Amino acid sequence: MSEYRKSFFWCLCFCLMLSIVAALDLLTSYRQEEKSAYDRVANASFLLSEWLHGTMENSDYVLRDIIGQVSPDALRYPDTDLVRQARITRLIEAKRATLPNAAGVGLIDSNCVVTHTNAQAGVDVSSREWCKSMREDPLRETLVSHVYTNKAGRLSVTQVRRFPGAGPGFHGLAGVALDLGVFSDRIALMALGQGGAILIADTRLGLLARKPARPELLGKILDDVQTAKFGASNERYAFYRGRSTIDGHKRLYGARKVDDLPFIVIVGEADSDWQASWRQRALAELAALLLFCAMAILMLRKHWVLLRHQQMLSKMANTDTLAGIANRRHFMSRFGVELKHAQRHGTGLAVLMLDIDHFKQINDTYGHAMGDQAILACARACQTVLRDIDFLSRFGGDEFAILLSDTGIEGAQVAAERLRQEILHCRIASTAGEPVTMTASIGLAMLDASTPDVEAALAKADAALYRAKSRGRNCIEFAA
Repeated sequence: MSEYRKSFFWCLCFCLMLSIVAALDLLTSYRQEEKSAYDRVANASFLLSEWLHGTMENSDYVLRDIIGQVSPDALRYPDTDLVRQARITRLIEAKRATLPNAAGVGLIDSNCVVTHTNAQAGVDVSSREWCKSMREDPLRETLVSHVYTNKAGRLSVTQVRRFPGAGPGFHGLAGVALDLGVFSDRIALMALGQGGAILIADTRLGLLARKPARPELLGKILDDVQTAKFGASNERYAFYRGRSTIDGHKRLYGARKVDDLPFIVIVGEADSDWQASWRQRALAELAALLLFCAMAILMLRKHWVLLRHQQMLSKMANTDTLAGIANRRHFMSRFGVELKHAQRHGTGLAVLMLDIDHFKQINDTYGHAMGDQAILACARACQTVLRDIDFLSRFGGDEFAILLSDTGIEGAQVAAERLRQEILHCRIASTAGEPVTMTASIGLAMLDASTPDVEAALAKADAALYRAKSRGRNCIEFAA
C-alpha cells in the first residue's frame, strides 16, 4: 500500500471512528431524553389519576353524609311532610355548596324519580345510565357515570351511592352531578410544554377536558385509534407515540386508566419539546464532528504535500538529471538489496558495466551537446531492451551500470548482446546533418552466494569491462 493510500486510510478511519462515537453518544442521549419524557408523562398521568380519585372520594363522602341523615322512607315526591321536605332540601343545598363545580345534588327514589334536589324535583331519570346500572346490579354500592348532557343542556358526570334498605331490592340513590369545569380547572394548573397536551376522557372515549382548551370538543368521542385500542385492552397504563387527530402534533403519550373510575388520563409531550435539547446537542456534536473531520482532511492534505516534496527530493537525489534514470547513489542502494535477496533465495543476479566507446572523441569532435545526446540515446536504447524488473543507472560520465534480476548466465549473455546491438544501431544527427554512430563495451559478472559484497561484485564487472575495451571495444567480456 502506497504512503498516500495508507494516510488516506487512517484519515478515513479517524473520521469514521469520530462519527461512530458521535452516533453512539447521540443515540444514548436520545434514549435518555425519551426515557425522561416517558417518566414525565407517567408521573403527570399518575398525579391526575390520584386527583380524580380524591375528587370522587370527596363527593362520595358528601353522598355518604347525606345518606346518613336521610331515611329511605323520606324519598317521596311529592312529600306530604313539608317540614321534612324543607329540611332535606336545605341539607342538599348546604352539601352542594361544599363541592366546587357541583351542578346539582339530588335524591332519587326506587322508581328513579328525583325527590329532592337543589334544582328541579319530580324528574324521571330511569333512562340514565347511572340509575339503570344501579337498579340492575343490587351488589353495586356506588357508580360514576360517563359524560352525558343533563336536562339543562350542560355536560356532566354523575356520581351516585345506593341507599341502604331493611330488605332486598332497590331503595333509592343519592347523587351529585359534576360540571366538566371541575376537570378543566384541574388540568389548567398542570405544567405543559409548548406543544404538549393533557386529556381526560371516559372509558367510552368521551372527552371531559383538554389542555390546550378546545370547548367545542367536550363530550365528543375521541377519534384516536391507539387510545381506543388502549381503552379496550386490560392494560392499566400504556405508552405510545402518535400524531394527534385534533391538532396534528406528534407526541409521546402516556395513558392511564383510573382504577375503579370510568376515566382515562392521557398526557402527551410533543416531540418538538422533549427533543429540543437533544437536537441542540446533535447540532453541536455535528458541528464538532465536521470541524474535526475538516482538520483531519487539512492535515492529510498537508501530509500529502510533504510526501510530494519528500518524493521530489528523493527523486532528485536518486535520479541522473541528464539521462533521467537512476544515478550511482540509487544504484548502489538497489544493488545492496538485490544482492542480499539473491544470496538469501539463491536466485541469479547479473551486473553489467557498460561504457560508450570513444566518448571523448564524440565530445571533442561534435561538442558537449552531442555528447549529451549520445548519453541520452544510450539510455533510451538500454530501456528498450531491458525488462521491467531490471535496473538501469548512469554510473558517471559515459558509464552505465545495469542489474539483471532472476537471470542465469544464458539470459545475461542474451541481454548483454541485445544491448550491444541496440546501441550499435543508434544514429544521432549532428549539427552538420551527418549521422553519428556509437558502440559500447560491456563487462558482465554473475553473482552468487560467494560474492561477499557490492564492491566486490562491481570490481568483477569493472574488470570484465576493462578487458572488453582492451580487446578492441564493441564487445562483451565475462568476469571469471
